[in-house]
Amino acid sequence: MHLKKHVMYICLGLLILGLIYFLALSDIFHPKQVASYENFTEISEEYDATAEINEATEIYAKSADMARIVKGTPGTDKKVVYLTFNGMESRGNMEGIVKAMLQHGFHGTFFVEGANAAHEEKVTQKLVDEDQLIGNYGFVGITKAERLDKDRLIEQFCKTQKVLSLVAGHRATYFALPETRYLPALLRAAKACGLDYAVESDVVIKESDFTRPNGVEKLLQQIQPGMIVSIRLDHPVPIIFYEKKEADIPAIDKKPTIKDDVAADGQSVPIVEAVQSLCNALADQGYAVEPVSALVPFSENIREGGSSNGS
Repeated sequence: MHLKKHVMYICLGLLILGLIYFLALSDIFHPKQVASYENFTEISEEYDATAEINEATEIYAKSADMARIVKGTPGTDKKVVYLTFNGMESRGNMEGIVKAMLQHGFHGTFFVEGANAAHEEKVTQKLVDEDQLIGNYGFVGITKAERLDKDRLIEQFCKTQKVLSLVAGHRATYFALPETRYLPALLRAAKACGLDYAVESDVVIKESDFTRPNGVEKLLQQIQPGMIVSIRLDHPVPIIFYEKKEADIPAIDKKPTIKDDVAADGQSVPIVEAVQSLCNALADQGYAVEPVSALVPFSENIREGGSSNGS
């Protein structure tokens, strides 16, 4: 008899625990969380961009001006490549990349996330000191940014502009966003934030592909004079949408982080070594490497609206 009671109490206890667990996970007692952009990265108050965001929002309301799209000029007679690095690596790797560039007198374009630029001020200042062009890569390097509303776009751009104005000494004029279509609304938001040019790459390669055996050689086979060639160092941050009866509001599901130094695993080579090999090969072939700002006065491929960017 006592055994039956004990079994009954155990079953009843398990039933109650199961019910509590179900209710804890259920939406019945928990309102569905509405996704929204949050400041996932704690940075000091000096980087607060509230005033800049309000100003950009007012400009957006009053002006329909848009940032202009800058493209490369493949097929040009001038042996030049416009090399960009999109996103930030570890401090040691970033310094190694810059050193590899400078050994040949190369000057490229570094698109940096505002969150990482704030956390790695020395890296950002190093780029300025070595006369490398710094561009705006959004605050967290979010992908498919054309799906964001104008308020979220302005927030992404302005936060990064604020960081760069304090750390680099000036705001960016150029921007790029990964896997993003440069639609008019996005270009208009960028212009309101002081960004004049959206950079569209001719060739884009992810770091994981670039550092594989023969990765540098495969990239070299794609390069033509006049191209904008981009190496992605970023951790893409996708937009996620929560199901809700009201209009969906996009959110970021993670924050960007600067990776630890890349270690060779037998199947890849460190990013610095790969960049060094690329720079050596370009120099041997007689190429110069210039920042994308060199394109603006000469390019006939600058136009407004509607293009896409895979960088």
